[in-house]
Amino acid sequence: ALRTYRTDAPTVGEENGKSQQEFESEFQDYCYVNLHQPVEIFGDLSPADDGKYPEYERLVGYIRDSGSEFLVTVPDATHLGGDLEAVARAFLSLENMGSKVSCQDDDMPDPLQNALVTLGAPGASRERSEKIRMSMQNRALRGKGLGRPPYGYRNGEDGTLEIVKDESPVVELIFRLYTRDRMGMRLIVQHLNERGITTRRGGNWNVVSIRDILKNTVYIGTYTRFGLRLPGSHEAIIPRDVFREAQDIVRERRPLGRVSRPEPYLLSGIAFCESCGNKMMGVTRRQLWRNKDGNRSRATYRYYQCQSRNNQSVCGYHTWREADLEGAVLAQIPLAIEMRALRKLAYRNGGDKSEQALKKIWEERVRNAERRFSQTLRKTASGALKTDQLERALAELDKARTLAEKSDQPVDVSDMLDKWGERDFDEKRDFLLTHVARVEVSDHMARIVA
Repeated sequence: ALRTYRTDAPTVGEENGKSQQEFESEFQDYCYVNLHQPVEIFGDLSPADDGKYPEYERLVGYIRDSGSEFLVTVPDATHLGGDLEAVARAFLSLENMGSKVSCQDDDMPDPLQNALVTLGAPGASRERSEKIRMSMQNRALRGKGLGRPPYGYRNGEDGTLEIVKDESPVVELIFRLYTRDRMGMRLIVQHLNERGITTRRGGNWNVVSIRDILKNTVYIGTYTRFGLRLPGSHEAIIPRDVFREAQDIVRERRPLGRVSRPEPYLLSGIAFCESCGNKMMGVTRRQLWRNKDGNRSRATYRYYQCQSRNNQSVCGYHTWREADLEGAVLAQIPLAIEMRALRKLAYRNGGDKSEQALKKIWEERVRNAERRFSQTLRKTASGALKTDQLERALAELDKARTLAEKSDQPVDVSDMLDKWGERDFDEKRDFLLTHVARVEVSDHMARIVA
């Protein structure tokens, strides 16, 4: 086993400091109790001028050069980094070299779980977190509602789910349209929205919300939480036979066999409907027909379509063929980048409004990547996701930051566009994300903000 520690770690300050001798003595005791062979200790007093910890860097080199796998122990996660991102990077780096990382904490040895407690929300403590978790589990055991109740129910005074009289008929209608009338989810969405039947928050329905209702066992009186399943814990809205029929239909309509994954769309996330402001989503249509000679033919068509139209049936058609929209965007890029450069020259002292808007868009992209990383870290720590997904989230965060920096740098646009057909998807996507902040799409025109 190897030990690394930092005397300037946040938790060391909470303990009024520890000497190097104390850290090393703790490691020897830990190895003796857990039957590990102590190999070497790498202790840092403070970072170097470049912000790196010399002894930790020596630890990494030691593992890499030895070609062996080690158990790397730390007093707690703060000895790997001062924030969640730094801990995750150090953890993944050591794990990728074949070593295992463990905190000297009998209650929470996993570094990611330990980091969420020691570096999580200000004021959060392990004891308080554990009490909250146990309290929630006990409520679940008694069939008490946790968090926001599903549509059709509310949390009663005693904590159990109670039917909302204004909402339960809508739940019944959704199941009736799906089972008796054999109406698809998109048609149900259209049916509800066209009649002004809104969600609890007064918004439009979408396919995801309909699917969630059709698959939720809460509507037959079964409460499910924390892996617990409690039938008859509250009053049902839907009979069990109707619910089972709905599940059968869901399975019938699920595609069988190998489902091909369509190629991703270049303008995903940056193309928006000018009418409603929602995103334009990529849609793939497949057609199969029989020719006069009896042979079968098939074709695949790719479009961009307003997400509101596709999921909520509340916006106009606003559909563009993939090649047409992407071609319209590419044609505008040279002039848009040139105009952007001219604006910078004209407004060197602070930039114009469009430049500030572009900066805000990039800041939001980075913030979104940071949020996705935090969510992935929590799910990985809980065991819901694997570490490779955490690694991907960090890579996406790095990419968002890099592209945000590159968006302000000069680029050989002509060369990129002249050889567009030779570029792979990632190169094209990076170029667009770097130099196109937003594409506003109407029926007959697409306008880019660069």
